[in-house]
Amino acid sequence: MGSPARYGLSVATVSTLVAGVLLPPVAPVAAATPSTWTATVPALIHESRLTDVAATGPANAWSVGYQASTYTGYSIDQPYALLQWNGRAWTERRLPHEAHVLYKVDAASARDVWTVGVRRVGESYAGHFDGATWTAHAPWPAPAGTSELLDVAATGGGRAVFVGHDGGRPLVVEGGTGRFGRVAVPGTEGLNGVLRAVSRTPDGGVFAAGERYVADAPYPEPMIAQRVGGSWRVAPLPPIPSTRLTGVWARSSTDAWAVGTQDYDSAPKPVILHWDGRTWQRVAGPASAGWVYAVAGDANGNVWISGTNPIPPYVEYPGTLLLRYTVGRWSVAYGPKVDGNDPSLDALAGIPGTSSFWGSGTVSTAGLRLTAVIERTR
Repeated sequence: MGSPARYGLSVATVSTLVAGVLLPPVAPVAAATPSTWTATVPALIHESRLTDVAATGPANAWSVGYQASTYTGYSIDQPYALLQWNGRAWTERRLPHEAHVLYKVDAASARDVWTVGVRRVGESYAGHFDGATWTAHAPWPAPAGTSELLDVAATGGGRAVFVGHDGGRPLVVEGGTGRFGRVAVPGTEGLNGVLRAVSRTPDGGVFAAGERYVADAPYPEPMIAQRVGGSWRVAPLPPIPSTRLTGVWARSSTDAWAVGTQDYDSAPKPVILHWDGRTWQRVAGPASAGWVYAVAGDANGNVWISGTNPIPPYVEYPGTLLLRYTVGRWSVAYGPKVDGNDPSLDALAGIPGTSSFWGSGTVSTAGLRLTAVIERTR
């Protein structure tokens, strides 16, 4: 993908049956509903992308990514993008220490925010905000280029769970602002794969999603490592070849969603999985083709999934592809165009205390420049 946060990401019929279990029947899908999303273009240097967004309430949110990208690298020394929302506007912030590109961000509270990315020399980087100051950390100090932390879930009390890969193996690291350690996840020993996304729940559950390579298969299968009831394990999933998962969101230890794309480099098809506390089930969504990237929900049962329309057939689409699940029903609700083009949202986040959501990503604007974009439901 164009975003390093997806670690090489891009993303027709979707089976509803997995291990003999189905979600409750889904009503027929209506036509695309009018957009309830609005878009903002923040003041960043062109060739920019916001790869994640997190909120602690209506008056506090963070978004991260990169800017000033060129064909050969970046045109500024520290090209990360770090934006803060104060309830009225997004303002760019700068870190008091060196960082290069930021991949993801998560917040347990307004005074407990984590971001993860990479330093200029290719080493993994993490930053923690205590409400006043950002401090730098190295949760997994491995030689440059041998490992990568791709996402973070803030678990409270200055602690977090980081996921990624180490030498091509799935990696989970957990700790606080002083001490970190690798988590041994049974079932990942000797496994080739990567964990791209992680989500925590208020009741202590953690879900990490990505992909693994089985035997000599040229393309991966989806993988989910989860901590439910205090123990980590690799969850049994339906065999879906040529698939990587890029987003995960959990409401509780018995209600979680993971999304990704099958045949992501040829004829992309959305993959939507749901966890009911016992098994992961593949769910039929309202779109049979296209890439999907991120998922988020709220306490009221709403779930949003962001994606990109398929390239063929060559038609004009009405905007950002967004899939919504609410009250047992799926719908397609396109977001707004920006400069006549369709943004791609890499990330979604619910806004606590409201029924609104943030989305962050990029759009190709005049001159085919990539421009960071932030969207929000009205």
